Formats: sequence, structure tokens, C-alpha cells
Amino acid sequence: MIKEQVREYKKELVLQKASEYLEKEGLAKAKMADIAKYCGISVGALYKLFASKEELFYEYVRYQIKIFDTKLEELFATIDTPQERIKAYLRLKFATFAQKRSILTDTLAGDPLFFAKLAANKENPARIVIERIAKELGRMGLRDPLKKAYILTYIAYGYIEYWLVSGEDLEKFAEETYELFMRGARYV
Repeated sequence: MIKEQVREYKKELVLQKASEYLEKEGLAKAKMADIAKYCGISVGALYKLFASKEELFYEYVRYQIKIFDTKLEELFATIDTPQERIKAYLRLKFATFAQKRSILTDTLAGDPLFFAKLAANKENPARIVIERIAKELGRMGLRDPLKKAYILTYIAYGYIEYWLVSGEDLEKFAEETYELFMRGARYV
């Protein structure tokens, strides 16, 4: 029990440092040896925590989503209406992605269907956030709130894709994303 807790704590510490490295250097050209060096550990120690670069990236994504979900939960606690919570979610999502532009332009990490592919092969780590959003959409009286939460998520990814090529201010699209979603949500 204690060994597993120590291992998880080490993993989190390494993920904190590895996140910095990946967000600066990208995934495609990152090597486990470079990541280990940046984290101040041996390559062997890194492989004991993560069997491959792909596993490290998956854990990076899970770690970032966990951070995001914690921020979202704290934010929701300060907001009364589900409509305003959804808008706040979109603002936070876009602000978070804007801070991670360099890793999103990476060929592997920037795949807009990344989470769909991940869900097909592993547990989708974003599901916790999607379920939180579905709960709010249900409170708004929308039918099929989980389905609509996925639709909202992918509308937001469309704006993120556009931002990556246009260079416009991503955060300004939060209200537009909400309005577009709400117009379509009545018909889906």
C-alpha cells in the first residue's frame, strides 16, 4: 500500500516536470532520455514509471485533465446557473489550450480526434469532464445530455483547430461556441 502511494507520488512529480518539457519541446521529437534528463532522473527510473513514450504521453494527458477538472470543479462552486457554468467551462477550456499551443501543434499531440481514438483503445480520461458538463446540460433541460456534452466538446475542438491555423485570440470564441451549440442543441 505504501509502496504504491510512493510510486504514484513519484509519478506525479515526474509528470509535473515532464509536462513542462513536453509543452516546450513537443512529443514527436521528445526522447525518453531527454525527458529523464530534464526531470533529473535516470532513463531506467523513467521507464519504471512509464513503459514507453506513448504511455508517458497518455499519463500526461490524464494528469492535465485531472488538473483541468479540479479547476473546473472549483470554478463551478462559484457559479449558480448551469448556463453560466457551461460558458465558464468553455472559457477555461480555451484558456487552457491557449497556454499549451506548442504541444498542440505537435503532429501526434495535436490530432483533433485524439480523444475519440483514445476512447476506442483505452479509457477516455476526458470522460470525467464530459460527464460534469452533461450534468449541467441536464440541469438546463436538454435531452440526451451526455450526447450533447460530446457534441459541445467537439464544437469547441473545431474552434481550437481554427485557432491553431488562424492565430486569432482563442478565448474570444467561448461565447460564440456557446451560442452555436445552444442553437443546434434544440434540434439534436
